[in-house]
Amino acid sequence: MELDFSRWGLSNRKLVSFFVAILVVGGIVSYSIMPKLEDPAIKVKQAMVITVYPGASAHEVELEVTDKLEKAIREMSGIDNVQSQSMNDLSLITVELETTVKDADVEQLWDILRRKVSNAASSLPSTASTPQVRDDFGDVYGMFYALTADGLTDQEMSDYAELVKRNVADIEGVSRVEIYGQRQECIYIEMRQDKMANLGVMPIEVIQTLNNQNSTTYSGYYDNGTHRVRVTVDDRFKQVEDIANMIIQGHDDEQLRISDVAKVYKGYADPTRNEMKRDGQRALGISIAGVADKDIIKVGKQVKKTINELSKTMPLGVKFEKVFNQPERVETALNTFLVNLLESVLIVVVVLGLTLMSFRALLIVLLTMPVSIGAGLLLFPHLGLGVNIMTLGGLAVAVGDIVDSAIIFTEIFRRRMRGNPKADILAAALEVAPGVAFSGLIIGLSLLTIVLGSLLVLNGFDGTLQRVSLAAFILAMGMLVDNAIVIV
Repeated sequence: MELDFSRWGLSNRKLVSFFVAILVVGGIVSYSIMPKLEDPAIKVKQAMVITVYPGASAHEVELEVTDKLEKAIREMSGIDNVQSQSMNDLSLITVELETTVKDADVEQLWDILRRKVSNAASSLPSTASTPQVRDDFGDVYGMFYALTADGLTDQEMSDYAELVKRNVADIEGVSRVEIYGQRQECIYIEMRQDKMANLGVMPIEVIQTLNNQNSTTYSGYYDNGTHRVRVTVDDRFKQVEDIANMIIQGHDDEQLRISDVAKVYKGYADPTRNEMKRDGQRALGISIAGVADKDIIKVGKQVKKTINELSKTMPLGVKFEKVFNQPERVETALNTFLVNLLESVLIVVVVLGLTLMSFRALLIVLLTMPVSIGAGLLLFPHLGLGVNIMTLGGLAVAVGDIVDSAIIFTEIFRRRMRGNPKADILAAALEVAPGVAFSGLIIGLSLLTIVLGSLLVLNGFDGTLQRVSLAAFILAMGMLVDNAIVIV
């Protein structure tokens, strides 16, 4: 039995109208809730294990830290490559997952990595720091604000920046907030050579005093009948004066304090590793990264609202300035696409209005654009896609192909309106067939080139770019099939 979709559509107009309405409305709703980013999110399958071992040479770091951690890491499955660097005082281990690992399994493997590193950390030297696992290389800090404050100290500026960080981090859709430009506080102990010589104090005595203090020691319990009391020794440093008043150990006879032979004061690390200025003024940067599967435009508006509310509770000298705002760029790109879409619709209206005699036929051609785009947007969430520069480019190509098919339909319909027989209508289609065929072939090959380029970069289908490339390939094949159907 031969299927005739045209005849079925004419016999079920109400059902077809319902499906058309579902596609248009569903596309609009899907567009309003789907993720919107400037570029497609990429899952970075790379992590770094960082361990600080103060005072150790590169050889000692290799033997006592890097080798032990690397052996534990290589016991994991799904690891493609492990590279390590051992330097004076520092160990860096880069871990890369196999490209075949699914995006959904990446976080689980990083959790396993943390457990492996944590178990191996117990065998590291006591003076080595706890290994830190960094797996946030895929975070895109799309919002960057500069905090400036006239008349406030660095500590006060840091306190206000931390307040903003806590509030912004609680916003749904924000994955990470970092503060850039904070100067590290430290306590300086400047030994006075003249006083040390007069009092007979050796530098090693001061160093031993500092090393042996401020450590937590198990002091045990005291049993008093039926009661058991925990005994603690609270000798931690709380102020600079606590260090200045420490008794120097190992010195004979006299009770000398560190302040007798050294100047103790609080300051900032020099040289400064990270520093930021805005228009020549000391500033702190607040970097905000959004979640990949959220609407960055809505997140950006909520972040802006939160910062504006917090700025009202701060002193007049505190100001927040936008240095970079990805949500605004995304919104501009989307608005530009919508404007271009509207312009293309108007062009089609003008062109078809000059050639078609029937308003009904013109309306049918115009409906193909919102219906086709709505159907595509309705499928985006199911394909794991969002609105970004690549998907907008695909939609732009699709709109161009729809307009191309509409022009072909116009030529055929114009011949039919003149009352020409079926043979003349076929001749009209074949008249434009070569141009349509070459146009579709060029578009298909162009998109296929993008697919192959992505595969070469990724060395295999991988994550989000896999779905984007696959969508581009399907779009290219769809165009070829569409043009083939028109020619036939």
